[in-house]
Amino acid sequence: MGTLVLTVGLVALVRLLDAVGKKELLGVVRELSVEAALLKGRHDSLAAERNRLELDRQVLEHRLAVLSRRENYLTIRRSQRCVRVGIEDKVLLEAPMQVRGPQDAVDAFMTMPRTTYQVLAKRDETEWVRPDWLYRLEGVQPPLDSAARIVRNAMGPAVLYLGGGLAIHGQPSEEVPSEAIDYVFVQLDTASLKAVVSLLQPGSLVFVE
Repeated sequence: MGTLVLTVGLVALVRLLDAVGKKELLGVVRELSVEAALLKGRHDSLAAERNRLELDRQVLEHRLAVLSRRENYLTIRRSQRCVRVGIEDKVLLEAPMQVRGPQDAVDAFMTMPRTTYQVLAKRDETEWVRPDWLYRLEGVQPPLDSAARIVRNAMGPAVLYLGGGLAIHGQPSEEVPSEAIDYVFVQLDTASLKAVVSLLQPGSLVFVE
């Protein structure tokens, strides 16, 4: 009987030690998982910082290349809410701006890393073509003649196209509903817009900082 009790006690003790060991092992596994997650987060953060620094390096190289030539360039200063036209290290013009468009696209533009665009085209007038859905919303049959849909200078007196869903123009007229604008644009007042457009040409570099 005594031997049986001793045996049962030893079995219970082994099971208890085994349970304690498993509990401690699970605790170690959890600690290692937390540490691994922290290390991964640090690695990702360092990788993102490295990418940001690389982008900054590329932007600075572009800027140095521009400063070495006598060509006008534009800087969009997001934090200061203004644009500057410069040549070499001289500022030719500075004007206040607004960034407008779909809110999610504006947020993405305002938070993206510094980058460089290029003026792809410029026009000394703007045109907007009224979409079918706007006519239907007004209860009017859309005209078959596309020329009848054009609203001239609906985006101000001039426009610069920068590509990547970005443009520079004036304030949209009341005829243009905000829902009809699916891109981000830098809005300038009429006088500033005309001056900026006159100073830049297709191919001019545009720095976003």
